[in-house]
Amino acid sequence: MQAESPDFRPSLDRPASVSPGAGLGQISQGQISQSPISLTRVPLFHAAWLFAAGITLNHWVWLRPGLLLVALLLAATLCSLSAFHAQRIVWLPLAALWLLLGAWCAQMELRPAPAPALAAMSNGLLRTVEGTVVDAGPIRSETELNLDQPNAAADQQHTSQRLDLRVSTLEAVTDDSDAQAPTAGGIRLTIRWPLPDASASLALRPFRCGERLRAVVRLLEPETFHDPGVWSREDSLLDQGITSIATVSFDQVEVLGRSPASFLFCRISGWQHASTTRLLALPSAMRRMPAPLRLSTEDAVMLAAMVAGDRTYLNNSLRVGFERTGSFHMLVVSGFHLAIVAACVLWLTRRLRIPRVSATILTLGFSFAYALFTGFATPVQRSLWMITLYLIARLVYRERSPLNTVGFAALCLLAVSPRSLFDASLQMTLLAVIAIAGIAAPLLEDNIHPYIAATRNLRLTAVDAKLPPKQAQLRETLRTFALAFESTPLERGAWRFIPFTVRFFLRVLELLVVSCVVELAMTLPMALYFHRITIFALPVNLFILPLLAILMPAALITLITTLVWPAAAIVPAMFAALPLHFGVWLVHLFGSRAVGDFRIPAPLLCQSALFCAFLAAAIVLARGTRWQRPATWAALLLAALAAVAPRPIQHPRDALLFEAIDVGQGDSLLLITPDGKTLLIDGGGFGGGAHQAPQDFDIGEEVVSEALWSRGIRHLDAVALTHAHSDHMGGLPAVLRNFHPAELWVGNNPLVGAYNDLLIQAVGLHVQIRSLRAGDTLSFGDSKIAVLAPLRDYQPGAEPSNNDSLVMHLAYGATSVMLEGDAEAPIEDAMLAEPGLESTLLKVGHHGSLTSTRPEFLARVAPRWAMISCGLHNRYGHPRQEVLEALQAAQVRTFSTDINGATCFRLDGKAVTPDPYCGWQKSP
Repeated sequence: MQAESPDFRPSLDRPASVSPGAGLGQISQGQISQSPISLTRVPLFHAAWLFAAGITLNHWVWLRPGLLLVALLLAATLCSLSAFHAQRIVWLPLAALWLLLGAWCAQMELRPAPAPALAAMSNGLLRTVEGTVVDAGPIRSETELNLDQPNAAADQQHTSQRLDLRVSTLEAVTDDSDAQAPTAGGIRLTIRWPLPDASASLALRPFRCGERLRAVVRLLEPETFHDPGVWSREDSLLDQGITSIATVSFDQVEVLGRSPASFLFCRISGWQHASTTRLLALPSAMRRMPAPLRLSTEDAVMLAAMVAGDRTYLNNSLRVGFERTGSFHMLVVSGFHLAIVAACVLWLTRRLRIPRVSATILTLGFSFAYALFTGFATPVQRSLWMITLYLIARLVYRERSPLNTVGFAALCLLAVSPRSLFDASLQMTLLAVIAIAGIAAPLLEDNIHPYIAATRNLRLTAVDAKLPPKQAQLRETLRTFALAFESTPLERGAWRFIPFTVRFFLRVLELLVVSCVVELAMTLPMALYFHRITIFALPVNLFILPLLAILMPAALITLITTLVWPAAAIVPAMFAALPLHFGVWLVHLFGSRAVGDFRIPAPLLCQSALFCAFLAAAIVLARGTRWQRPATWAALLLAALAAVAPRPIQHPRDALLFEAIDVGQGDSLLLITPDGKTLLIDGGGFGGGAHQAPQDFDIGEEVVSEALWSRGIRHLDAVALTHAHSDHMGGLPAVLRNFHPAELWVGNNPLVGAYNDLLIQAVGLHVQIRSLRAGDTLSFGDSKIAVLAPLRDYQPGAEPSNNDSLVMHLAYGATSVMLEGDAEAPIEDAMLAEPGLESTLLKVGHHGSLTSTRPEFLARVAPRWAMISCGLHNRYGHPRQEVLEALQAAQVRTFSTDINGATCFRLDGKAVTPDPYCGWQKSP
């Protein structure tokens, strides 16, 4: 029986859609009428952005709580009066109310703080601590870098395990007693097994979540690099409840038993680690499979991160290509992954004909369980909120405005934690969904969606008269093609295949529009947090996003099968291998092309405000008239340009800037001349002290580059390497990649592996290598540089040494800087014969070691100021007390990065002025 043609009368109240089972009802009135929802009908969206504006206001301007409360009560009173007596202007006090509510919630939120008693005892003294393991990582092999040797052969191998310990008691030592005292707080503990053969770690027994431990440790504060714009490890650990860190040998740890209080949490964590172990075992079980269907070890690591949320084994080599192409979200359990999982469960419940209420409950339950299993990360929590709101709205048959849904979810998240507004993941999540719901959806409703709807139910001709001419013409054209196969065996297939093909290409176009809108909207956070413009992000994500929709179900089935029947997991693993290999091939294809990856400084506040203004204009224009909507793309492009536009370098225009970047136990110095010439001397390395930086931490990328970007630097005029030790050279490969200097200055260094690799990299990046010796002079902007070492006849040894150091004297007017590197006493004695050693500022040699800054050399240089670069609690005892006393006796005012963090000096040609905060004011 022929289905009755539905009524297509236009409705301004809501888009009337017919149930999917009603034949032609699949062509919804919302898609045909093309009447967009006005922004005045999304009150929760406006409430959300006003609430966020209030949080931002409180972040930048301190408001007295009393006055804020009075203003809040006054705004609420005005809202009530306006609702009864002046409804036309009720939006004004209502907007003020939401703004003040945001500021009030931000004012009242408790900020994470270190446990005071635990923080007070994190001073490096040996103490006995007792506590319960709340998180246990896997046993891993690692290398402790020797900062005086760049080669791995000179490094010491360790096997280690990371534990998070919830402290119960801690040894408190006073003049009268030494006893265990109850103490609250968290410790990140690294257990080490010194093994000559890292493979022997397989026989070690790991410590497990829920175990009660007693250990003798030296508690320290988390290592933090105090540079403007650099990520703070201390703040990150505080968010996780960690106050102190410690490294201890396994023989100093005693297991006291198990704590039943952590049973459920540890059970979930154990399932996660067990699933990772079984996923990592798949490559050996599939070694006889054909290569396209076989998982490699790297594939298994990516699957573990993608579906189990375990990123323990991800390293820089795996991450770099995904980061360059803007597709790193593929490797982590994100909101998109959870949305795919929820969609799969919902689809399965439909196939099983489960009632709507039961299907909704099952989907929410499974989504919540999966979110818990993967670690319940913040982005996953937000996605869970979104999914819950959508499914509940679908269940009660309420009209679902995407922007209202986004607004309500944002209000809930920000009310619970106002501080999360400044979290990069929340900002990117909200920007993505706002771009899709506020810009892409209206554009598609006007152009593509009506044509997709018009390709359905072609045999129903009665509806054509109620459609716009172009859509009716499309239906007639498709019928003509289908009728051409009439009375042939392909007749039935033609009526399905032809409209399906058209819908497929329209869906591809839809995906292209959505991807373009999202990529343009992501320009600001990508520039602000990742300092990237990735031109290959769009083509890669056009394939990655639909690929994930195929890969995630196969990977999820593989994960479940490994837990239930490990031997059978090979079958779904083969289906997961194909899309995974294609995605990785695509990422490597585009990620290897460095020309498509540009690194840029973070935009200024005015640029961010301009971006937001253009984005708001794009949202308004997308809902405007037919002639206004094309201007949406112009607004989006202007927003992107505002975010990535070059900004001026921040430096004094009337003085030379000298900045000692805080890189821990290492050296990295920045000089900027008044005319804007930039010189970086050394790039730091892996920090020393009792807590080594992890192997996958690149100090050149994470610290030095961030410090340079914070000043607006895109390109360096020159980079100088004093000598080839790790604490000076370790960060330079990342600096060369990110800033493409015109020249690389080097002294006379032995051609060992890491140094030779740096020279090869410089040649590949078309950086001119300039070898300097004593007696060379250079003009650098408004300053003059004289090279004092290495001497012309100096011959380096087989391995790098401190005496290889490139020593330079930079003069600007009547002021000057002595840049000593790590030169020791023999080189200092040789330089005494040179004229012009007098300097206003001395960069103290070898981090304040006794091997440098000898009395004769200090007397000849005669500085008024001194700068020491070293790490807090470093294992070398730098700077030595004897050197500090010698500087004090010579009346030299001294700064050091372990105490002061990044420190700057202004040389105006007449005098030197220190600036401990480098011209930056700390944000409130």
